Amino acid sequence: MESYTKVVILSPRKSGRFTIPGAVAIIDGKKMRTEPVKVLVQRTGLSSANTNTDEVDMESAAELQPGEDVTEEIHKNFFIRAEVNKTNCYVGEPVMAVYKAYSRLSTTAQVVKRPSLNGFSVIEMVDGYDNRQEVEVYKGIPYYVNIIRKVQLIPLQEGDYTLDPAEVEGMIHFRRKDVATGAWGMANYPVSVRSEPVKLTIKSLPAVDQPEHFTGAVGKFNIAVRTPGAPIRQGDLVKIQVEISGTGNLTLLTAPTVKWPKGVDTADPAVKEEVNRYAYPLSGSKQFEYSFAAPDTGDCVIPAIEFPYYDPMLKEYKVASSEPVTMHIMAAVSKAVEQERNATLVKANETGIPKHMYFFAAIVLAIAGWIFYQSWQIRKSKQQAKKAAVKQETPPPAAPKEINPDEWLAVARDALQQSDKRLFCQEIQKALWKMAAEKCQVAPSSLNKQNVAGALAAKGMPADTIQSLTTVLNECEWALYAPDQQVDDMKRIFYETRALLQELQRV
Repeated sequence: MESYTKVVILSPRKSGRFTIPGAVAIIDGKKMRTEPVKVLVQRTGLSSANTNTDEVDMESAAELQPGEDVTEEIHKNFFIRAEVNKTNCYVGEPVMAVYKAYSRLSTTAQVVKRPSLNGFSVIEMVDGYDNRQEVEVYKGIPYYVNIIRKVQLIPLQEGDYTLDPAEVEGMIHFRRKDVATGAWGMANYPVSVRSEPVKLTIKSLPAVDQPEHFTGAVGKFNIAVRTPGAPIRQGDLVKIQVEISGTGNLTLLTAPTVKWPKGVDTADPAVKEEVNRYAYPLSGSKQFEYSFAAPDTGDCVIPAIEFPYYDPMLKEYKVASSEPVTMHIMAAVSKAVEQERNATLVKANETGIPKHMYFFAAIVLAIAGWIFYQSWQIRKSKQQAKKAAVKQETPPPAAPKEINPDEWLAVARDALQQSDKRLFCQEIQKALWKMAAEKCQVAPSSLNKQNVAGALAAKGMPADTIQSLTTVLNECEWALYAPDQQVDDMKRIFYETRALLQELQRV
């Protein structure tokens, strides 16, 4: 019995419910079609349960009836889960991990420990954890869900690994019924929850049939070579681009082996990545640009470049191959040739015009020059007079105003003293975004943490300062937009923001 399989990887651009049409095939002269497949795409990316629009009944969950165990109610209605899309994989094969907090209770909580993921190359799949909630049904019960962290992990070596748990601390607010009076009252209970550790088994790539020049690429890739479109002369600087595209561990790919023709001497290539880190597995391209001086005249042939990789879906090694490239190198233009060309141009300009015609031409040019000179003098006088008038009316430009961080944070300082956490976070965000917009010259429509971080890095700001800026903004967003979330140390955030404003001012 023969079979044919075609694997297609789809990367959703938004959440929602979608229908994938059925496939059509002609088998033994008959047209046959598969059933369409319905797919649910969630923002969280992973879930072992379905998601629907069921409402979360927080009111009944937050009511403690006489005889109910508080610990049991908290454990049942407030917890953290860590999900991975696979627990066994090869070195270099991406794994998606999502840490989520589930709640059906009124909670004031904050993340006190984000998981450290040692032993993996980590690619964040979320720009900023804005704590926007979704409803997810887990074991038949709807919960409000927040993403704590969503990443792609690329294992770096074989072995057994345990992903660290995430931890959240806070206060649970219950309504409790008094047995004696029957009246309802508020009851608050401190809580600390953490996710269960997740174990991963990372296997080494098969040694059988491993290609000679294999360097650890895992996924599905193509390779192409791009050469200059303009004519190439001997001695010209030539730039060759070798591009690897596809899906997999793109960020860890190294330059493929190129068999350069005789006379070509290249240095290490310049590397450029264009990846979509929001898609799983990671997709995009990686370019290696080589520069060298064009060798002797004639045809310069770059043989086909082979790039071996391991396909984890087919569980076998593959080799992507480019087309061979031929560049025709022309002779360089010598000084003798240039002199000959100049002489030819001079000779072409000799027209045999009578000498008296040059006399009349000189008179015409003199008259035209005198008219032009007089016009230029009149125009120059008018412009000078106009500039003098503008100079008298226009005051000298003011020197750039030095920004005082204490003035920008005056309202935040008052909010700190009054323990107004919401106003405090708003003012901290306002000051940092305003300073970042001025220093990075980012349009309001493009003002986000990713663009600002890139602009600051381009201006030479240290990576730890950029990370500190991102952390402060994330903490404020968590407190402002997550229900019942708070910042943990307002005083620390205030002085850290003041230092950040001073650092940004020096950019």
